[in-house]
Amino acid sequence: MAQKDIFSTMMFGQPLEKEKKKTEAKEERAETSSSDDSIDYMHVMNQIGNIMNSIDELKPVFKDVGPMISAFKKKLS
Repeated sequence: MAQKDIFSTMMFGQPLEKEKKKTEAKEERAETSSSDDSIDYMHVMNQIGNIMNSIDELKPVFKDVGPMISAFKKKLS
């Protein structure tokens, strides 16, 4: 069983094998993220359309709630 030299590790760092593994893992992550970066603009535009439709449906609710909120504010003042 080999004993680790704590002083050498503290002064000179870990062996290069661990650093190589870390850099390879970072490179793999970079490759996978660059291939997944393509944006589906049609999907984004559909989502924006859905949000706009939801806002249009909620406008009457806001108009009905507005006077109630102002009446509540008057009672608190």
